[in-house]
Amino acid sequence: MKDTEIQKTHGIAEEINRLEAQIAENRSDISQIETKKTEIQPQIDQEISHQKEIQDEIDSLNEQITDLTEKIDQYEAIDVRDPRFLITVDDPLVKAKVQEIVRLCRTKEEKQQAVFEYVRKEIEYVTEGNPKEWSYPRSFLAYKFDFWQLPAETIQWRKGDCEDRSILLCTMMRMVGVSPSNVRVVVGILHFDGGLGGHAWIEFKLGDEWYALESTCPTCNYIPRSTYYDILKPEVLGWFNDVEVHVEESSNTGESIASFYLT
Repeated sequence: MKDTEIQKTHGIAEEINRLEAQIAENRSDISQIETKKTEIQPQIDQEISHQKEIQDEIDSLNEQITDLTEKIDQYEAIDVRDPRFLITVDDPLVKAKVQEIVRLCRTKEEKQQAVFEYVRKEIEYVTEGNPKEWSYPRSFLAYKFDFWQLPAETIQWRKGDCEDRSILLCTMMRMVGVSPSNVRVVVGILHFDGGLGGHAWIEFKLGDEWYALESTCPTCNYIPRSTYYDILKPEVLGWFNDVEVHVEESSNTGESIASFYLT
């Protein structure tokens, strides 16, 4: 009996020694692993940094894809020859400029007046020709009768002719709360000094009355449409905003807004 107990105690002691040896071995392995980790930590950090660079590049490429998709949408709108796409009511650059212009305005009417004064006083009138290279595909320019700038381009270049300034003004009017039923870009033929000339202007409804907004005249304010038509006798080819486009044939010239812009 005593011998059996001694054997059991001896066996337990051996098992304890074996386990302690295993613990020591495991601690040695842990130490080696920690040493190895310390040695390769710079590589780990470098790989993490590399992965971040790759992710940043992916994010940048996704942003480019978004921008290119928007440009494709614009080109597709150009391809179907729809002038409504020019009234870019969601353009962030134009929105920022409108917010800057109306920051001190308290009423909707003050905001309308402020953007009108900005366009007619701050945008220089120039005939065709831009300070930058053409930003549209040559296939587009091949059929485009006249170069019509996007509102953001007119703001960036601070230059434009009658249709560029009218497009910008219509866009800004929409941004300060004017409904599409109350503002539009009008294209037509003006009769003055015994001659004819193509022109674009804004028609804007305030209350119950329609006004002509002449963005090319820095000193002109709202002109009653009846007065404008009596003086210049315009032959309207059509009008548009971001929601509607109206085209009508001219009985005298045989032209339309389509031949003025969409040819």
